Amino acid sequence: MNKEQRLKVVKQFEKLNLEYNKELKHTVAVAAKLCSSPVAMITLLDEETQWIKVKKGITIEQVPGKVSFCRQAVKHNYLFVINDTHQYERFCGHPSVTGGPKTRFYAAAPLTTSEGHRVGTLCVMDSKPHELSDQQKLILKILAKHAIGVMELKLTIDQLDKTFTDLQQAKEHKSGNDMRLRSMFESLTDSYFLLGKHGEIIDFNRTAFDFVKDRYTEKLAYGRKMTKFLPPDFAADFNLHYRNALKGEKTQLEQQANYGAKGNIWWDCAFEPVRNDKDEIIGVSYVARNITERKASEEKIMVQNKLLSKIAQIQSHDYRGPVASILGLMNLIELDNYVAPKEYLLMMQTAVKNLDEKIHDVVNIVNDPLLSIHSAN
Repeated sequence: MNKEQRLKVVKQFEKLNLEYNKELKHTVAVAAKLCSSPVAMITLLDEETQWIKVKKGITIEQVPGKVSFCRQAVKHNYLFVINDTHQYERFCGHPSVTGGPKTRFYAAAPLTTSEGHRVGTLCVMDSKPHELSDQQKLILKILAKHAIGVMELKLTIDQLDKTFTDLQQAKEHKSGNDMRLRSMFESLTDSYFLLGKHGEIIDFNRTAFDFVKDRYTEKLAYGRKMTKFLPPDFAADFNLHYRNALKGEKTQLEQQANYGAKGNIWWDCAFEPVRNDKDEIIGVSYVARNITERKASEEKIMVQNKLLSKIAQIQSHDYRGPVASILGLMNLIELDNYVAPKEYLLMMQTAVKNLDEKIHDVVNIVNDPLLSIHSAN
């Protein structure tokens, strides 16, 4: 026997509530009656202890393994019988013979599992010598086989129950995780598609479903081709990056798509290969984020920057000439004791008119920025 494996099996049996099993209790009672012995028991032996799991005529639950008769019995794969301990030199001085139960008769059939591990015994004991007939010996061995069969069946059932419980818990845990993941997936504001290797739609989220329904008045369905739901001007770029993803490339790009009467939409698109446990590419993850508002804001900022640049140019260059002329003429008028000749006043009028025109240009830029940008271009 493999000692380590045998002890492992013994530990498994020790965890079972064998003492409450009706069949084992009945087996022990039959063995006691068969052998006309007041004591019968089913024992398990680990490295240090003999555990008395099912018993009749005895109250103790364990004895040290080194003083156990059963320790000798499990060394052999046959019925171990001592008709009279006083007749054997090796047993007559045993603590169980000289004291305690004063054992004179002992017979034990090993409990051998289907894998050949002798884990304990079905034994009978008496304080009087006995001799067993061949029929009694045969039946005692049969009862031992029956007992280990019941024990293995109970162990198998307990293991199956535990496995079923573990599987059920794992299933519930997975189901809970799947629900949470699906809930998160459905709550994404981006349109998400999982595509197969032939462009077919394997999965999608609520955002994608709602968008397709709004733009195409159709319902997304598993197995349909993704290209059915793409504008013609967008399909070519989509197919290019989809094929690259099937080759293992990740791509992200910003692309405008024209939906006719439904208007234009700017998309931030991400293509990424999807792999299985063997690192084989089995499809493509396609995520599309509507960035139309962001693009509009960016365009607005660009327009504002151009306007500010144009206003800054007017202020730094076009204002300078008229203002310099007005300041120069004012100095001349001041030197003439504020008596201005007509030509000074005419020149002043021209400078003021030029300045007023530049001011009107700035006002027009602020009031109609797009027209100003187009005229500048």
